[in-house]
Amino acid sequence: MTRRLGWVVAALAAAVLGGCGDDDGDNLIISPPPKYPAHDSPRNVLEAMQLAYQNRDSTEYKAVYDTSYMGTSQDLNDPPGTQISIFRYADEVAHMGTLARSTTISSIVLDLGLPSSWTRLPSDDLSHPEWAMIQISAFRLDLYDGSTLYSAQSNDMTFSFRPIVTTPPDTTWTIVRWLENGSSGP
Repeated sequence: MTRRLGWVVAALAAAVLGGCGDDDGDNLIISPPPKYPAHDSPRNVLEAMQLAYQNRDSTEYKAVYDTSYMGTSQDLNDPPGTQISIFRYADEVAHMGTLARSTTISSIVLDLGLPSSWTRLPSDDLSHPEWAMIQISAFRLDLYDGSTLYSAQSNDMTFSFRPIVTTPPDTTWTIVRWLENGSSGP
């Protein structure tokens, strides 16, 4: 199973719909939309992506990705090099749109670990020394679709971020690359 399927399953499982009411449904309380961090650092962009994914927020999710984004995923359950998937910006946008429209997903949990455990590194792309990277040592995605739990996990994930100078000295960041080695299953 590829990262895409693992993400879809996990997203469907962990996105809890905001709101609760009393037993007769007369007093519905709706939670306010989440407050996302500004995209002024790679760390904040990653936190915004995590929150947007869990909330199936297609607008915020789309905003954290660079239009030239490319993600690469290898399922470690397959023999090395046999199951590599490539995802582009349009794939991420379509994926989140599918999750956002689903009426059967009860919750999504995307756990990238504590931000203090994330390792920020300089770019490893010689043609883009201005980029930054964040390495995640472990992540887990759980998606509840009806009564079915789908899970995906990885022990090695690296995000690359592109800085965009908006009005000097202000800079925003977007996710431009994603490399993952993981496994998934029902």
